Amino acid sequence: MNRIGWQRSSSWIGLALCGLGCALSVPPWRSLIEQSMVWHMVIQMPMLVGGGWLLAGSGIQAPKMQRFADWNRFGLTGFIASQLIAAYWMLPLAIDRAVVLPRTDVFKLVSLLACGALLKASFGRSPAVLQLFFVGYAVSMLSAAGVFLASTDRRLCNAYSLDSQWNAGSSVVALGVALGCAWAWRLVRDTRRAQARPQARH
Repeated sequence: MNRIGWQRSSSWIGLALCGLGCALSVPPWRSLIEQSMVWHMVIQMPMLVGGGWLLAGSGIQAPKMQRFADWNRFGLTGFIASQLIAAYWMLPLAIDRAVVLPRTDVFKLVSLLACGALLKASFGRSPAVLQLFFVGYAVSMLSAAGVFLASTDRRLCNAYSLDSQWNAGSSVVALGVALGCAWAWRLVRDTRRAQARPQARH
């Protein structure tokens, strides 16, 4: 698939993920995230981040994007902002408020879409060592949060049962490990492609 075809496909997939993620915040599908912490943290939230990532890489250029790129040297600004957004939505209080307050849920949708777009912009501008630092931090944050959710005997979120919290914790750990493996695979793939280009020229 050429670059234009990939951009078109990623834009459609990104729109689909955004649509599905946002649909989980409105009736009748909202009952899924109200009843299950797994649907909220491990399905809806990654959908929104993934949708933002794909839309940012689809060739759709938002106004003043170049101005932001000037501030995002080596991806540092985008990485820090996206980590702050992700850390906020790991807080039990934030999750509870998103369940019971519509305005907080709207903020969740917008901020997580922005998080995905920031990550996409930053990965394209950062060296592998810097990516390793932030990916390692994200994986450790997800793993620590997941282990805590799965191991504590206290209900941290008033909106969810203890069983739902335990299931979410285990799923968050699995999500963190999967993201780390995906980044490592992407790094190996890009490295092999970079090594193959000089050989192809000869």
